[in-house]
Amino acid sequence: MALMTSIRNQMHVVLWALLIIFILSMTIGGLVGGANIIDEILGRVDPGKAIGVVNGEIISPNDFSRMVSDRIEQIRSSGQEVTDSELERVRQQVWDNIVQDMLVKQAVEDLDISATPEEVIYYLENNPPSFLRTNPTFQTDGQFDQVKYQQAISNPQGNEWAPVEQFMKNTYIPNYKLQQMILSSVIVTDDEVWDEYIQQNVDFTIKSLHVTERILDKEALQPTDEELKAAYEERIDEFERPERRILQVVSWKKTPLKDDTLTVFNDALELKKRILSGEDFATLANQYSEDPGNQITPDSGRGGDLGWFARNQMVPSFEKAAFDAQPGEVVGPVLSNFGYHIIKVLDKRTENNVEKVRAAHILLKITMGPRTRDYLRRQATLFSYDAQDFGFSAALDTHKVTATKTRPFDDAASYIPGLGPMRSAVRFAFDSQIGDVSEPLENDEYFAVVSLDSIVPPGPAAFDEVKYRLLRDLRKERTMEAAKIIADSLYQRIQNGATIDELAAENKDLERVINDTKKLNRGFSTIGRNYYLIGALLDAKPGDIIGPYETKRGYAITELVSVQPVDTTDFETKKNVIKENILRTKQGQAFNDWLSSIKAKAEIIDNRKYYF
Repeated sequence: MALMTSIRNQMHVVLWALLIIFILSMTIGGLVGGANIIDEILGRVDPGKAIGVVNGEIISPNDFSRMVSDRIEQIRSSGQEVTDSELERVRQQVWDNIVQDMLVKQAVEDLDISATPEEVIYYLENNPPSFLRTNPTFQTDGQFDQVKYQQAISNPQGNEWAPVEQFMKNTYIPNYKLQQMILSSVIVTDDEVWDEYIQQNVDFTIKSLHVTERILDKEALQPTDEELKAAYEERIDEFERPERRILQVVSWKKTPLKDDTLTVFNDALELKKRILSGEDFATLANQYSEDPGNQITPDSGRGGDLGWFARNQMVPSFEKAAFDAQPGEVVGPVLSNFGYHIIKVLDKRTENNVEKVRAAHILLKITMGPRTRDYLRRQATLFSYDAQDFGFSAALDTHKVTATKTRPFDDAASYIPGLGPMRSAVRFAFDSQIGDVSEPLENDEYFAVVSLDSIVPPGPAAFDEVKYRLLRDLRKERTMEAAKIIADSLYQRIQNGATIDELAAENKDLERVINDTKKLNRGFSTIGRNYYLIGALLDAKPGDIIGPYETKRGYAITELVSVQPVDTTDFETKKNVIKENILRTKQGQAFNDWLSSIKAKAEIIDNRKYYF
């Protein structure tokens, strides 16, 4: 009964984990392609009832918020801090998982894939899913215990297995069948295994000539303003942008003030007094130290022990205090850029004329306290009141603060330039009229008050905004064209009897690779990892000339000098593992391609901008 009670208590976690297990098992992250259908403008979707819609199926705001809260709680329970950027990442991750799960579920329904009661029993008995295998109830010494598991499923105490069976029948097995259908055409050939082994284990030695911008006439590569403007007109559709907004921002950075430093100093003094009064240093270190390196598990630490260190391995103030103290002595508080340290010297020794210290410490970080937080919030609040009453410019003069203007951003933005993640400022910008002033806004780093400065209408970006991009692209295009002409001429000379060494000697501006030995899964000098070159070398013999072929920076010609003999015994040892790795990679790609395909065809409405 205790085993089943444990399962029942954990079912809410299990079901959430299994919501995404199919997607995560394929190691696929992020959405590829897709469409944002602004149906709410046409009156077909009420953002108050749906935070999103996938092919007509609603994602409710409550379900979305609950899943985000569950994920945030998991992060917090692991001891991690949930910052604004982390919260934004979790929201995106939950959105991706929900959309993907819906698309998979809809595909299962469209294909009429189901599971019989017999299949449920078979899978439970012979191939239990990972959430059961990893449940502590069915483990012994951290390993899945088949005996415990079989005893549990053979001796139910009631209907405690019903939720698991329903999940297996309605979700897990149909999803697994869909997965097998998608992956049924994925195969790995013997040639693929052999080539992968060669790339991972065999040394190739090459010579190369690399034609890059270094050998070219820089002035000839430089486009004129007229050419840039012509390219702008030709590519103007690429530069279309939605309506964007610009804010004026006044911010107050959340940094500790003098009172915060004094508070932490006094806390450190109090800890030192407790240690000198007889309390155990290690116990206090595990309880109070804010050094993340001290933590081994959530329930245990290192007692502040830093191990042995020599001079010039610690920050100067810490090092001086530790080396000046005697074994057993407790010193501090010592201020460093990390905070205040209470240091206990555990031992000293000299090795090869190098003095070393073994010390432990308790680190108390200097962070913004409640009084400072209240002070900064009050400053922001007073500024906001005055800006709303008397105008933004007048408030700047009164409060002796400076405003900055943001770069233009659209309503999908999450970050405000200069402030970081601050979705509340984005929402204010698109819910306001020019000149409106916000209440105090807040993220991890700042309190801020913003005013809508201007609205940039939809349309193509101005020429000056994209001029650098056009310049870069045209230079790249001309570089590649010129490099290919020179590489072709060099290749022709090689065909007529010249050698790579002779051609390199003639022109010092050619980037030259002489007898560079690498495995093919690494990049060669100057050329990097080039897939064309890898494929050609796999089929080449010593003395063969490869090229000219395109690189990221120009064109290259390569001669294969030698190839290490293949160790066939080693190949036989490794081939099965290599085959499995290739299969997983190809399966992941196959599923990714399938998901991209149905995602591109799906009608997806994203109303998150109305909520965050």
